[in-house]
Amino acid sequence: MTIGEVKKALGRRVTFRGAEYILTGCIIRRDSRDGSFFYQAELTDTTTGKSRVIARLEEVYI
Repeated sequence: MTIGEVKKALGRRVTFRGAEYILTGCIIRRDSRDGSFFYQAELTDTTTGKSRVIARLEEVYI
């Protein structure tokens, strides 16, 4: 997933490592080593809705 696709997918089902999750947020972080920025996706489990996963945005698919 790219940063441009996040708005469309927010609150919807996405796939991460073969399992379905709900995209609940997108986080921007700065790397302390070189100062570059990177994005992470906040995913919620679809079965219980209680567990959260933080994943690289590039590994999440619509």
